Amino acid sequence: MPRWISHKPGHHADMNDALPSFVTRSCTLLATGYAKLMQNNGGKIPAKNGLDISSFGPVMANTALGAVTLGSACTFRIAGESIRERFAQKLVGTDYYDLVDPARRSCAMKSMDMAVSFPCAFRAELLQKYDNGEERRAEACAFPLLSDEPDIDGFILFANEDIDRTRRISVIRPVLTKSWVIHRELIDLGFGIDESFEDLVPRDLMLAPPAL
Repeated sequence: MPRWISHKPGHHADMNDALPSFVTRSCTLLATGYAKLMQNNGGKIPAKNGLDISSFGPVMANTALGAVTLGSACTFRIAGESIRERFAQKLVGTDYYDLVDPARRSCAMKSMDMAVSFPCAFRAELLQKYDNGEERRAEACAFPLLSDEPDIDGFILFANEDIDRTRRISVIRPVLTKSWVIHRELIDLGFGIDESFEDLVPRDLMLAPPAL
């Protein structure tokens, strides 16, 4: 078990400031598409109802949709093929928090609750470990959608893609066993961010925050 320390996330003042920070194709296209949705919606948060997820077709394999109940659950409604393959299990209907290291579970819940309740977005750099011993850096991002379902407080549109493109050729696909946030950047969508939020990161893996 790694030793955990608190780490303040970075901050982007708006989507235009954040867009150049994305490094993977999936996160870049999802962020760009979400920015257009907000623009077309008069700067308001888009609603999940009526949203055509297929409009993100080129990156659907690395995209997921979670239904958030504040302080309780973030349940997968959609999970792209690449994301399902990493976990080697059926994800639709699964609570995302059940897949998070127990030491980080409350922190993960706070980050999703923050995205829905403020609302705001975020970009994160991850270190992911697989059952074959392989470690990969990945980029993830999350963007809020409004809910019209009475028992759901909001939805989050995710993308997650490896930054390290090098792959070992293997007949058996490795299974993701651990995923750690090593740096996060909050994105103000015009409604503020939770300035008190802190991540819990492994001391020996923490990266210095990049200049924003």
